[in-house]
Amino acid sequence: MRVVATTHHTGGAPPLLILSYVRIAFLSLRLLLHLLLGEGFKKLLRTGRKPAVRSLNIAVRDRQMAADLYFVRDGRPRPGLLITHGVLETGKDDPRLVALANEMAACGFAVLVPELDGLKSLRLDMGESGDIAAAFRFMVSREEVDETRAGLFGISFAAGPTLKAATDPSIRDRVKFVVSFGGYYDTVNIIRYLTTGRDEYRGHRHVEPPEIYARYVFVKNLLVHLTAEEDRMVLSGLLDTMEREAAAGAKRWEGEAPVISPDRLTETGRAVYDLIRNPDPDRVQSLMEATEPAVRDYLESLSVRPVAPHLTAPVLIGHGDTDPLIPSTESLRLADAVPDQSGVHVAILKVVSHVDARLSVRSIREFLTTTLPSCCRFYGLIFRILKQQLES
Repeated sequence: MRVVATTHHTGGAPPLLILSYVRIAFLSLRLLLHLLLGEGFKKLLRTGRKPAVRSLNIAVRDRQMAADLYFVRDGRPRPGLLITHGVLETGKDDPRLVALANEMAACGFAVLVPELDGLKSLRLDMGESGDIAAAFRFMVSREEVDETRAGLFGISFAAGPTLKAATDPSIRDRVKFVVSFGGYYDTVNIIRYLTTGRDEYRGHRHVEPPEIYARYVFVKNLLVHLTAEEDRMVLSGLLDTMEREAAAGAKRWEGEAPVISPDRLTETGRAVYDLIRNPDPDRVQSLMEATEPAVRDYLESLSVRPVAPHLTAPVLIGHGDTDPLIPSTESLRLADAVPDQSGVHVAILKVVSHVDARLSVRSIREFLTTTLPSCCRFYGLIFRILKQQLES
């Protein structure tokens, strides 16, 4: 793993700036402990005013996009932070996201969380980057926000359209930093992992059975782009099977049972079936190329790979080492693809699964050799995110 980060020297800095760094260090520790130890510990750490929440509507083309703004009422504009939710039916109201937004506001940001209808409907579409850019323009226009210090924070799949939004000409020069947490880089690698449970990059291996939820969302979106209605109807049997198994408490789906008859599929439908059921990592690329153009074009449209070379703001990346939805190798690829390596910081974390932190210690040796170093990396990532409030 490579970690690259900008260095900000405080030598000769005025006392107020030094105190600001001390405050950021304390807030970073508080946030780390809250994320690792949960709500019970939060009450012991709460200091300062409780953030206010204001429900807003943002005009986006011919509709209104709901959003919540979290901020401390003190009459001062705060650095802006736009957080995008992942593929969640709860959208902006997901309890984990609400807790994160409140914590980031308590740490000094004015936090805007827009409702992304596509992701809330379990629809994977990079087109939502336009909505994110519109929400960012709206955020920096607010009196609660200091427009000279504003950034984007993409979670899970939303990291893709969020990174794309960061390259939008209408906001690119105003985006001062971008955070990708549990995000991805290229569709081929995602499909390799979701179908085989394996991925590798620069010696870092991610071998973890993917969750049934991730496979369900992938198949659900893939079927929409099949041109033959018969193929969509037949392959929907895979979705029905996954739904039943998930309802029964299953966390994984290996797809070994012949839940549908592939003989009923057209040639292009069979290509998608083979891609979904493929267990061989080396066949993924050729199987993708065998699908019909509409499917190939859709899968290609989801990749961050074409976007990464156009990122100009510092990029801060975090990823769980045992993520069961998106492999951590994807964040390493993303980090390597950013043009200005001096602004990149990547942390692969053993105390995080997908986007949920956890603290589990089974022995003193494990704590000293694994847990503590990972906590330090997590602290470093949090510190760098909160430190963006001091940048201009």
